Amino acid sequence: MQSSDIRDAVLRADRAFQVIDGGRPDGGRRGGGEPPAAPEKNEPCPVTALGHLDGSYFFLDRVGQLRVLTARQVGSRHDLLGLFAGNDGWLRATFPKKAQCKTKDQDGQETTEEKVVDFRINSVASYLQAECARAGLFGSHIMIRKPGVWPAENGLPVVHCGDAVMIGDRLEQAGTRTGNQVWAAAPPSPRPARPSGPEEGRYLLDGIRRLWNFRTPGGEIAVLGLLACAYYGASIPWRPAGFLIGGAGSGKSSLLRVLQAASPLHVFVNDTSKAGLEQRLDGRAMPAFIDEASDREDQRGARALLDLVLSSTGGEGTKGVRGGKDGVARSIEVVGSIIMASINPPDMQAQHLGRFTIIDLAKAEEGADHSAEHRDLATWAREHGAALWGRALAGWERYRVALATFRTALLESGCQPREMDQLGAILAGWWVMTEDSVPDERGAQIGIGALSEFVRDAEDVTTQDAPTRMINHLMTQLVMVQRSTERKSIADLIERLLENDSGQRPDIDPLSRSVADEVLGQYGIRVIRPNEIKARNGVAYPREAEGAGLWFSQGNAMLTRLFDDTPFAGQRWLYELRRLESARSPKRKVKIGSMTPARCVWVTAAELGFGVGEDV
Repeated sequence: MQSSDIRDAVLRADRAFQVIDGGRPDGGRRGGGEPPAAPEKNEPCPVTALGHLDGSYFFLDRVGQLRVLTARQVGSRHDLLGLFAGNDGWLRATFPKKAQCKTKDQDGQETTEEKVVDFRINSVASYLQAECARAGLFGSHIMIRKPGVWPAENGLPVVHCGDAVMIGDRLEQAGTRTGNQVWAAAPPSPRPARPSGPEEGRYLLDGIRRLWNFRTPGGEIAVLGLLACAYYGASIPWRPAGFLIGGAGSGKSSLLRVLQAASPLHVFVNDTSKAGLEQRLDGRAMPAFIDEASDREDQRGARALLDLVLSSTGGEGTKGVRGGKDGVARSIEVVGSIIMASINPPDMQAQHLGRFTIIDLAKAEEGADHSAEHRDLATWAREHGAALWGRALAGWERYRVALATFRTALLESGCQPREMDQLGAILAGWWVMTEDSVPDERGAQIGIGALSEFVRDAEDVTTQDAPTRMINHLMTQLVMVQRSTERKSIADLIERLLENDSGQRPDIDPLSRSVADEVLGQYGIRVIRPNEIKARNGVAYPREAEGAGLWFSQGNAMLTRLFDDTPFAGQRWLYELRRLESARSPKRKVKIGSMTPARCVWVTAAELGFGVGEDV
């Protein structure tokens, strides 16, 4: 893409949010008349009005910071001077307050002269309030951008460097507004440098490959791809997250430091408390590195982080509202790529696995010590990080083409949709950092082959989804068999009832069918064999499909307690049970054991993993 195209796209951006005002022609002012207007001969007001809402007025102050003032504060001299950064030159020139002052001329004669002694506070307040009313109601449509990499109106990356904003090929001062995005001022932050060549990207890739021992082939490619995606902040549609795991001595923290050194603009966190995470990550569209993400006894912070990542990886990221000590709600926003390191990852559910790429590190070979080389590579990364960042930004168009190419190739290889987003983004990032071209079909196959061990197919995804994990937990639970001290798993009891013979099996002897049926009944589970049609009294056995199946009570306390201290506690297990493909919840009531007939959930034995064959 040419710089002229970028320039045209930015110049065509909508510069103001249009609000259709209704009501009285005078804007609702009971006194009538217009507020004081700034004389045209003066310089434009250095303060930008953004809008108003519920008695609060929103501005960008003289240096471009977001300021929120109440109506009383707008009429306060001290607050007005703070809004104008202590410089009242424009205020005096535009709304002068004059007074007759007596002075003496050269001859010593007393004269009266009119001088500007201050500014008219009430006039300034009326003017600023009217400007906010003209801007319209302030709301979530106005996005206040903090430092980081954000998407422009045309999708191109915009790099907010605190005191300056790189929009296309222009460097604007902070406080600029493009469309509904306001690039608020902040302390200066690092800037990308002139793009490096592919040699620097390959050097970093080779260093990572040589100095760390990856259990899964292609780990170094995944690491470089994650770094490249992190450079793009919120400007890419899918932002993959990574988890570096490994035992003591594997160098996971050293690798995280190298990636951190290669990222001039980043957030580093080693506090996994929920409040700490939100405070550090809020509104910063930049790489986030988190050490010791799940190495503490209290895993709540790690789980809170995983939940934040769920929505931060796609779309507009995580958006929420938190209450403050003063009772005023504040908005939070978490967006961008996150790379973490810990000995073991926290307990992940299927939705987490689709957004994290887990990179497992093994210890170095016996007698090998790469500590010094790790430090040297981190130093090199710090020196070349700005240029590597510049390379990623300059390769934005190549990234988009590479992403489409890799996603198509992954689809043809049987990869699942979410995996296509995750691995496609990582491969596109790796390609942009190491190549100057776009990948062809052969290049796409080379990349997929290098990360083949990271690709999860349909079977992998199915075995890791929540319903399957819930069933696996239930089937492995050990329960007491009648009054003996013997304990059997739920799966053993179900298998005993599904056996075709009426005798006893040596490995579970002396467990009889009647005992298995009684114990399962206590837990609200009833097994229906495929050949059971009618009972002795002529009543048909309850079933919702041909073949073997099971009924689960929806209100059995003993069954619910089996899921205590798990992600399926309470009624969550029942929700996941109903998500199974063969699950049915008929309105009729079913009797299980000695319990009163009640509504239950039916699931086929085959879907629960029981091999019901011809011998049943």
